[in-house]
Amino acid sequence: MELPVEDLQLVNALQIAPRASWAELAAALGRHPATLSARWNRLREDRMAWVLGHLGGHPEQHCTAFIDVVADPELIDEARVDLCAISEVLTVDDATSSADFRLTCLAADWLTMAREILPRIRGARGVQRTKVSLCTKLYATGNVWRLDVLSPAQQAQLQRLNQPPLAQPTIIPDTFWPMLRVLMRDGRSTAAEIAQATGQHPSTTGRALRTALETGMVTLRCDLASHYTGYPLTVQWFAKVPAGTADTVAAFLMEHRTLRLCASTTGAANMTFMMQLRTPADIADIEARLAARVPGVDIIEACVGVHSFKRMGWMLDPEGRPTGEVVT
Repeated sequence: MELPVEDLQLVNALQIAPRASWAELAAALGRHPATLSARWNRLREDRMAWVLGHLGGHPEQHCTAFIDVVADPELIDEARVDLCAISEVLTVDDATSSADFRLTCLAADWLTMAREILPRIRGARGVQRTKVSLCTKLYATGNVWRLDVLSPAQQAQLQRLNQPPLAQPTIIPDTFWPMLRVLMRDGRSTAAEIAQATGQHPSTTGRALRTALETGMVTLRCDLASHYTGYPLTVQWFAKVPAGTADTVAAFLMEHRTLRLCASTTGAANMTFMMQLRTPADIADIEARLAARVPGVDIIEACVGVHSFKRMGWMLDPEGRPTGEVVT
């Protein structure tokens, strides 16, 4: 199913500048601010697109784990429900090869992950085995994927509205977490809306929000239901890359606008990456071009996803649309 080009242009603009004002977006898109606001409200109400915030990609500040789960076939639905209900399990995807589910989990540190989160995952109904890989460097998340329907001039104009983090990450204060839960539900929430939702003082919230964005503690993204992206295949690769080549591999992958994840990890596969593709033939094409760019890369597994049940806290329906439930 295809969306009108005006909808795709608005989503593309919000991918580049998720918190830009309607007036700023209107200047780039040649539309009236009220028209864009109404169009966005309709996309949200129809559960097609949404903007969310999540914890930024600083492995030195927290612990991110990628976990494969094997479940009892007779309890597969119960396992899915229990895994999705764990707030620290941000993403739950099905798997088509060695695992039944692939999870992305986040905790404050490794001890919290090992002592609190992993036991809850292993204790979920039907879970039989787990395999854990830790993220050692996060190169890209879902905030980098692009529809690429805007002109280069429009993209450049919008990019100037979304400057990359300038300051170094700071110690995450306790007051950060209530704000993050609001941004997970709506990444365009204003400081006043966050203050009202959390009970914090507006000026305190405003300073905390600026700090979070300027240091990259919060990463913002605009997501579109997979049914409407034009790229129906979601593929996650697990690869062993030669020592010293991870940055080169990541640079090659980040040339692709449908990249959704790229991370160095512990384990036999020391790098994982995920893309949205049009056809199965694109899988072999990506692998061949990667091998040509960085000889010695060993693709251990390519896992084609059938359905994402939960993405960055948002529960999704079979079409990849948000159900309205956000597990925080």
